[in-house]
Amino acid sequence: MRTSETNPADWFMLADDRLKVADASYEGAGATYTGVELLQEAAERYLKGYLIGRGWDLKRTHDLSELVREAMRQDARFADFEDLAEDLTDQFWAQHYPGGDLTDVGGNYADLRAGIQHLAIPVRSDPEQAGGPIGSVTG
Repeated sequence: MRTSETNPADWFMLADDRLKVADASYEGAGATYTGVELLQEAAERYLKGYLIGRGWDLKRTHDLSELVREAMRQDARFADFEDLAEDLTDQFWAQHYPGGDLTDVGGNYADLRAGIQHLAIPVRSDPEQAGGPIGSVTG
């Protein structure tokens, strides 16, 4: 299967996959640094898929705060996710390369996971995205 960075469904499929693996890892091993990275990557892909579906030109970034601000230009409900975006991005960078402070990474894993579930609501209610794979996310 070949994917396209201009197809929101491909972004959502890859986000769903990361979330599925994060959930399985959490069930078996609890909160892990890798699990936090998978959550960040899932949120990143959901946001990018949403934005691409709205005509946004892909920007290669891992900064969820930047992506949430861009999504807020399309739908004010994304403002509810500013704190999630900042927290998850900070935890992502702390564990991504050695040298970060890992003290709090994953400490609020269940809250981060629930936040990603709620992040999907504005995307699911977007008529341009209705019925897409993001609607199948479970938590």
